[in-house]
Amino acid sequence: MKKIITITGIRPDFIRMSEVFRRLDEHEEIDHIMIHTGQHFDELLSGVFFKDLSIRKPDYNLCVGGYGKEHFHLTGEASIKAIEVIRKEKPDYVLFLGDANTVSLALPIKRDGWKIAHIEAGMRTGHEWMPEEINRVSCNHVSNVLFAYHKDNRDNMIRENISTDRIHVVGNTILEICEPFVKKYATVKKREDFILVDVHRSENIGVGSLPPSKQRLENIISYVNECVDRYKIPAKMLKFPRTIRVIKNLGLDLGKIELIDLMGYNDYMDAQYHCKFMISDSGTSHEEPAILNTPVIVPRMFTERPQSIENYCSTLLNIEERDLSWEYSHLYLEKYWNGSLRPNLEWLGDGKTAKRIVNILAKL
Repeated sequence: MKKIITITGIRPDFIRMSEVFRRLDEHEEIDHIMIHTGQHFDELLSGVFFKDLSIRKPDYNLCVGGYGKEHFHLTGEASIKAIEVIRKEKPDYVLFLGDANTVSLALPIKRDGWKIAHIEAGMRTGHEWMPEEINRVSCNHVSNVLFAYHKDNRDNMIRENISTDRIHVVGNTILEICEPFVKKYATVKKREDFILVDVHRSENIGVGSLPPSKQRLENIISYVNECVDRYKIPAKMLKFPRTIRVIKNLGLDLGKIELIDLMGYNDYMDAQYHCKFMISDSGTSHEEPAILNTPVIVPRMFTERPQSIENYCSTLLNIEERDLSWEYSHLYLEKYWNGSLRPNLEWLGDGKTAKRIVNILAKL
């Protein structure tokens, strides 16, 4: 009997781990212990997602909180509490997903003598100053088992001299999670009566010693307002607390942008399906909207998911300055809508990722 501990802390990771959780719980040869760090601790940022995705109650909640805490406070407190649980439970592997602060726990856990597995391994932007890049690179280099979504991610790690013996290309967990929604919307006509806006990445709004970029946020707001005028539909922006706080502190005017409350996963999928298009710097915005046939403008200078751009699922928008990418974004949307650009979803895998991951863990 293998004992696997999963450590998860934020909303996107709950989503992408939900099917892995279920299969770990169901596997006859695995004892699954679930730890929730509590980084996203409120009802909107985690509680509703547990309900919507039918995720069971975690075995442990570290209750580290998130708002107003520096990353080193979060990771320090979470590391101490997590290692106490791990020493008690004595797992064969500790499993992480993604690139949030939670995965930085892999270093102290590894130093304490425990084996690490990481889902979403090998994603790279090449920008080492990014908090997410620091987290994912360091976690990859201390992991015993690496689950990569795509062969490009495997190649990134090979270039860093990570042994191929540790790497498994398994596909993306998001396909199987979105499958019920694809079936649900098969007979539902898209409304396409608003633009959905989601801005919360640290490279845009700042984190720790990395200050928010007033120029980038001004350009994002300007672009969204131009889209409102151009397409004659409202833009609805999710009220992420840190984003709204930064916008207020910088004295920025949202113009015609409407603020809307954060949603549970079911409502958020409805919004992604029914919007005309998305403007989002979220990592999952490269994935879920593509599955729902919704185009995405990504207000970032680079991405750890270039396959999304290459397969016409999204396009990058230069937010340092207005350039040809602004006009190209509208050409991209027009071609997406008229069918001359056809998104290819093969880069996401075959929809059997969670089963593949759990079977590999069981055989280790």
